[in-house]
This record gives sequence, structure tokens and C-alpha cells, in this order.
Amino acid sequence: MFHVACRARLFPSSRKVSIYYTVRYAKMKIHYRHALLDNIDKRSDVQLEEVSPDYVPRNILEIMRTHEAFRESGSFGTQGLGDPPEEYEKLVIEDDNGCRVFEYFNKGLWYIEHGTEKDSPIFQVFTHFMILLN
Repeated sequence: MFHVACRARLFPSSRKVSIYYTVRYAKMKIHYRHALLDNIDKRSDVQLEEVSPDYVPRNILEIMRTHEAFRESGSFGTQGLGDPPEEYEKLVIEDDNGCRVFEYFNKGLWYIEHGTEKDSPIFQVFTHFMILLN
């Protein structure tokens, strides 16, 4: 899953020790794309872009690793909310848990109309990637 490295630093004058932890996510690959589609059936034509985990904040990586919605492939949102074009996002995560594919349809409209506190972490992850790559 992830590797934790620990370093300690002793400050003799104050008799304090500072401990630093470095978390590295082993073998994680992330692919993402945000698109506006006139025909939702053509979503398989969307070309994904690789995102290095080094550019993703730790809190977003933690959500992707631990949130129940990201344990298995799935889709979020609702098709048909957009008056063509439809807003479509695809996220692929490859790690020690295998390859998982997530789709989010009409994220903004759906979240405003139907989103709850439970949906907030999912919205945060997809919004982060949309902002990072646009």
C-alpha cells in the first residue's frame, strides 16, 4: 500500500526530539480526464492523462486510498442532466488493490442538486483533478 519512513532529530539544548514521517505511495498510477461530450456513448474515446501522485495532496490520496466509494470501480452523478454537452469525468487508479475505474457524470449539477455530506470526499477528489489538469 504505502511506505512510511521515519527520521528523528535531537535538539540537545532543549532536550526535545522532533520526528518526521514521510509517506510514499508505492506503485500508484493515476489517470484522469474531464470532457464535455455531445454523445455520452463516445466516452470510451476519451484519452486519459497520467497524473503523478507527487502532484496530488496527501489528503486527496488518503481519500482515494481509504474512502469506501473508491474501493471498487463505480460511477457517480447522473447521466442526462446536461443539455448536450454532458459533463463527463473519468478517473483510473492502479495500485496494490488492482485497477479501478470511476466515472462522474455532470458532477457540478448533480452535487448541487443531490449531494450530501457523504458525497463530499468524492466531489473533492474529482474537483482537485479537474482544477489540476485544466
